[in-house]
Amino acid sequence: MHKYILILNNHGLGDVVMSIPFFENIINIEDNTKNIIIFKSTLEVELFKLTKIYNINKNYFILFNMKEINKVFIYIFRIKYAYSLGINESKSIKLFKLLLIKKYYIANPFDYTISSNMKILNNETKIHKSKLYSNLLKQSHDKDILIHNKDYFIKNNIKIINETNYIVFTAGSGELEKHKRWTISGYRKLLINIIDNTKYKVIFVGSKAEQEIVNNILVNIEEMYIRKVVQMNGKTNLLELISILRDAKLVVGNDNGVLHIASACNTSILGLFGSTDYKITGPSGNKINIIDNKKECAPCYKKDGNIRGCIDNICMKDINSDNVYS
Repeated sequence: MHKYILILNNHGLGDVVMSIPFFENIINIEDNTKNIIIFKSTLEVELFKLTKIYNINKNYFILFNMKEINKVFIYIFRIKYAYSLGINESKSIKLFKLLLIKKYYIANPFDYTISSNMKILNNETKIHKSKLYSNLLKQSHDKDILIHNKDYFIKNNIKIINETNYIVFTAGSGELEKHKRWTISGYRKLLINIIDNTKYKVIFVGSKAEQEIVNNILVNIEEMYIRKVVQMNGKTNLLELISILRDAKLVVGNDNGVLHIASACNTSILGLFGSTDYKITGPSGNKINIIDNKKECAPCYKKDGNIRGCIDNICMKDINSDNVYS
């Protein structure tokens, strides 16, 4: 009978990407063991199903979302240990105890709590989440961990747009994290600069809920610019989104899940940061450029874990569009 490992990873799309090195390493370390992963929602589950590591090792992964967490209890007494990747420490421990798991390892990217449990790995040196998560395996197995910056997703021949020379804008950041966003005027000026001075078109991607951001960027822009803009917000599934990002010459955006997916496609990235710490939560890879306008108060949620951040994100408002273009 297979033994099981439980892994909690119920954050957003970006955290799925940042945890891929962990899953690659655990597959190499553990033989004949199935990994039960609890993701945030069906969207995060679907993204993980598009990774190479999942498609090569399907038989060793059992995937749930948070609404299906009760299904995990059928594995009680068969889970030998558990990992929590950036999840609230007390909630993780509560679940592990309910499942009668005695051995567990927790990675806490932010020092919200001072823990007496030595199995909990806090990020005191501000290393990136992908490395922090993978370091749990070094702690649990005393193995050297490898992190490869590469295209993590399966190949596909989907061509949802008939464009070859384009730059992608991803301007959203989810409903709860608006403090991460760069300004409407900043994106608008950058778009005009790109179209005026380069051969590239601009493609907007993101969720349907973020279409209002795109509408505000394009308001009162002349028709000559609109003709060189393609709006794909809410018009793609994840596989189609990956295809667009993989073929882009550059992806420009603030801290969000799409930016992480683009970095996992090995696409060139220009990330705009200030309210969050790119050294911990930014995209990682070989083609990453970051404009960091961090203020003394950053990151917004460093003190109490308040995901909504500050009221006036001056750090993002102060990012100069001409500097971004240059």
